[in-house]
Amino acid sequence: MSIQSPKITVYAPCFNYGAFVEQAVESVIAQTFEDWELIVIDDGSTDNSREILKKYTSHPKIRIIEQENKGLNVTNNIALRLARGEYVMRLDTDDWLDENALVVLSGILDRDADVGLVYPDYFEVDEEGEIIELVRRKKLGEEVELLDLPAHGACTMFRRDVLMQMGGYIEDYSCQDGYELWIRFIQKFDPYNVNIPLFYYRQHGTSLTAKQDRILSTRRTIKRDFVAREFQGVQPSVLGLIPVGMKSPYPHNDPFQSLGGRPLLDHTIDQALAATSLDNIVVSTRRKDVLEYISNKDRVIGIERPDGIGDGPNGTQKIAKHALEFLDGRIEKPVDAVCILYISTPFREAHHIDWAVDTMQIFGTDSVISVQEELAPFHHHGRHGLEPLSTTPGMRLERDAMFRENGAIFLTKRAEIDAGRLMGEAVGHVTMLPEESVKINSEFEYWLAEKIAADRRPQRKP
Repeated sequence: MSIQSPKITVYAPCFNYGAFVEQAVESVIAQTFEDWELIVIDDGSTDNSREILKKYTSHPKIRIIEQENKGLNVTNNIALRLARGEYVMRLDTDDWLDENALVVLSGILDRDADVGLVYPDYFEVDEEGEIIELVRRKKLGEEVELLDLPAHGACTMFRRDVLMQMGGYIEDYSCQDGYELWIRFIQKFDPYNVNIPLFYYRQHGTSLTAKQDRILSTRRTIKRDFVAREFQGVQPSVLGLIPVGMKSPYPHNDPFQSLGGRPLLDHTIDQALAATSLDNIVVSTRRKDVLEYISNKDRVIGIERPDGIGDGPNGTQKIAKHALEFLDGRIEKPVDAVCILYISTPFREAHHIDWAVDTMQIFGTDSVISVQEELAPFHHHGRHGLEPLSTTPGMRLERDAMFRENGAIFLTKRAEIDAGRLMGEAVGHVTMLPEESVKINSEFEYWLAEKIAADRRPQRKP
C-alpha cells in the first residue's frame, strides 16, 4: 500500500462537532479495508474540534486541514481537489461508519465499471448515539425504477473521475448538496445501492418543521436552476386548469367563500398567474357567476362546459379533455401537459407549481402530484384488529413510506388525458408542508385555513 495513491479517500468536513468528531475519525481508522486516506477539514470551528484533531496530526494516513468557515459545498470541492483516491466518500463528522463500510462499497465499484456511485442503508441515532431505527432504502432496479429518491449526501461512495467529470459540487446552496449532485449524476451515470446498514446518521434536536421547510425550499431552487441550466430555457407548454363545480357538498369551498378576506377562488388564480411554468390559465365551470367574475381578470380564460362534463367516473379527466379541445386552434402553442389546480387546497403557491413542472421535466414522468409525507405510524385492520403497516419494529422501510395526496396539484401529460387517464404510469411527486396541504372539506378545515391565512399570507408573496 502506498499513501501517495490510496484506493479510497474519505473526507470529513467539521464545523463545531467537537463532541462527535473523534468517533467519526476512529470509525475510519477501524475499517477492515486498509487502503484509505482521511482528509479532515476543520471549517472554522469555534469549539474544541481543533484541539481534538491535534492528536491525529501525526497519523500517516490522516491529513488535517484548517480553514476559515467556507460552508459545506465549498469545503466539499476543496476536499475533492485534495483527494488522491480512486474512490471518494464524504463522512460528516457527527456520523460514523460501520467497520465494513469501505470494503463493501468499494467492492461494488471494483466489480461493476458501469456503476458511478454506490450507497448503503443506515442507522438513525440520537444525539447520544443510541439507535433510533434502521432505514432501509428501496433496491434500485428491483423495487424502484424512477430515480427520484436520492442517495444520502454523506457516506455515498463515488468514482473520483465521475465527480471530476461533473465539475464537482455547485457551491450556491447551503444544504441538500447530495440532492443537487444526484439529479446531475443520474443524467449520465448509473447508481447502485446495497441493503446493508453501513453508517450511523445522527439526528439533532432541531425544529423538524423549520428543517423540512429549508430542505424543500432548497430542493425547489436546485430543480429550477437545473432546468434553466441543462434545458437552456426549453420547457413544456403547460395549461393551468382550475375546475369549479356547480355546488360543492362542502359549503366552505365555494369559489366565493371568503378566506383571509378574499374569495377562495382568487387564492388559486393568483398563484397560477404567478407561476412561470404555466402558459395559459383556464377556469372551467358551468356557473355563470364564476364566468362573469373572471371575465375581468387578465390572462385567465373562462370556459363554460356543457352539462354532464365532469360528472361521474373520470370526471376531472373529462373536464381536462374538454378544455384541451376548446383551446385547440385558439392558443399559440400546443399543450404538452395539464396542471389541475383545485380551489379547495388554497395554500399551494406558484413555486409549488413550477416545482412540479421541473420534476416532470427532470425525471421524465408522465404525471406529478403534490403530497404530504405522513410520518406517524399507520395501521390497517387485520385478522385480530389493527395491525401496523410496518411489520418490522425499529425499521423504517423506504417502500413503506406514506404520502397523502393533498389535492393541490395534479400535473399530467396531454397524452395521458387524450388516452382517457388522469394519471400516467410513472408518477413523480412534490412534497408540501402540512400547513400548505390543508384541504377545505369541512367546517373545521375552513376554521384552520382561516387561521393559516391570517398568519402566513401577509408574509408571503405570489
